[in-house]
Amino acid sequence: MSATDVIPPIPPNIDAIAGPLLIGHLLNWCLFGALTVQVCMYYLSFPHDRPFSKYFVMTVYLWEAAQTFMLTDSAFDAFARGYGNLNHLDKIGTIWFTVPIMSGVVAFAGQSFYAYRIHILSQSKIIAALILLLATVQLAGSIACGTQSKKAKRHSQFLGRDAYITTGIWTGGSAVCDLIIAICMTFSLSRRSTGMRRTSVLLKRIILLTIETGTVTAVIAILTFILSILPGRPNYYLAPVGILGKLYANSIMAVFNGRIKTGDDTIHHSSTGDHASGSMVRPPRPGQNAYEMGVGVSVTKEQVSFPPTSGWVKGEDNVDGKFRGI
Repeated sequence: MSATDVIPPIPPNIDAIAGPLLIGHLLNWCLFGALTVQVCMYYLSFPHDRPFSKYFVMTVYLWEAAQTFMLTDSAFDAFARGYGNLNHLDKIGTIWFTVPIMSGVVAFAGQSFYAYRIHILSQSKIIAALILLLATVQLAGSIACGTQSKKAKRHSQFLGRDAYITTGIWTGGSAVCDLIIAICMTFSLSRRSTGMRRTSVLLKRIILLTIETGTVTAVIAILTFILSILPGRPNYYLAPVGILGKLYANSIMAVFNGRIKTGDDTIHHSSTGDHASGSMVRPPRPGQNAYEMGVGVSVTKEQVSFPPTSGWVKGEDNVDGKFRGI
């Protein structure tokens, strides 16, 4: 009988060992449910978005679905097949790939998405290049972290000096990138006010959404690193690290769905070829002869565009002459 076949006794602090891992799996499933709802809302609300946007959304969703199903298998192995066996609970298994590497990839996709939008809004290649550089750094850190955890094979043997460095590069680079994105997006959007009430309200909504999503992802990334360097090397970091990927995926969908208008207004889309206007149009009420145009913000092409106050024609250049209505 090998040493790995010997079942160690259950320690008194079993809740601190198994609890974070279980909470991480439960939160991952919760956020996957939220992501599923957001994806359904997107396809129902914006059927005429560009094919690239639809493919991007579906790719992110399938990637996260694969992560959830693989993590579920890991949870089943730890809490069902290996019930009562701490060797199964301590085994990393496929988590080396499903958590750091898969989360790093979806974070890179989301941060690159924001880099493109910031480039369009600010017309600054330097800021976009900086964001892409930080996104690449955190992706490299996540791959290195996954490689180290695969070699360790067990959670108890993973944390150490090298793991602290790679985890810091991964989570620290991600947090810095998210904060820069939130600041740049807020500054760029705040400069695009047209003086119209509906535009201002929608801009404030998008700015608030950007700050919230960027702050949440940055805080969770920093929290993961802090919990990983606690004295005694507890497993507390397993709870937040399991949801990083889902947070980024939900942040991406929140940006796409930020165009949804609630209340009495109805979103209609007029298309030219593969393009959709993305503007908000209120249907004519009885006795009216013309449509009442709502001032919307289109991010179908990861750009923010504003229809002119009058005489707007689909596909025509919008009010600032720089961005074309999509």
